Amino acid sequence: MTDFIPGREGKYYASERDDIIDLIPSGVRRVLDVGCGYGNMGKKLRAQRNAEVVGIEKEKAVLDVAKRNVDKLIIGDVEDTRLTFEKGYNFDCIVYGSILEHLKDPWKVLKEHSYFLKKGGYCLACLPNICHYSIIKELMKNRWEYKPEGILDESHLRFFTLSGIVKMFSDAGYTIEKEKRYVRASKSKKILNKILFGRIEYLLTEQYIVRGRLDQVHGS
Repeated sequence: MTDFIPGREGKYYASERDDIIDLIPSGVRRVLDVGCGYGNMGKKLRAQRNAEVVGIEKEKAVLDVAKRNVDKLIIGDVEDTRLTFEKGYNFDCIVYGSILEHLKDPWKVLKEHSYFLKKGGYCLACLPNICHYSIIKELMKNRWEYKPEGILDESHLRFFTLSGIVKMFSDAGYTIEKEKRYVRASKSKKILNKILFGRIEYLLTEQYIVRGRLDQVHGS
């Protein structure tokens, strides 16, 4: 019997990630889902897009379900797992749903995985914004305290601003062509942002979802 993970953490592993699916182009047919959890996003992509989905996951409690929801499951820590696919097997899209900030070297992972993406393929990632005003406010009070969830989640190892995300993608060969912002702020701050023509939106954005396109195949 599968040991489902309870509470907030369980919801994290079970998410279908409609917010990410909305940014995956319609022509995508082969997807690598890094940190796939229960594989619910993969299940939806298979049903709605007729996509082939390969998942990577290390959490033992979700593996039995994940195996049923994706076409192939690679078990292990993404930073310690060497991917091997037959020659000519390339993905149309690689997805990192709230994964990169948990890694020791997300720059290396992003670059290494791009070798398995076809030219013109897509990479999507969801990342928290360390430049959110709530973090700056705490720093001004000389405070940096980790929490069970949110931007300063105690399991986060790396922190990014939008410019840092753009550079990380660029160094791996991607050009970011689309982004989605999750704004979390009071009504008054949102009004102020409108008055300022969106100039402080980066301070109100809690999370970014970005879509990058691979500019060229490696070695070309």
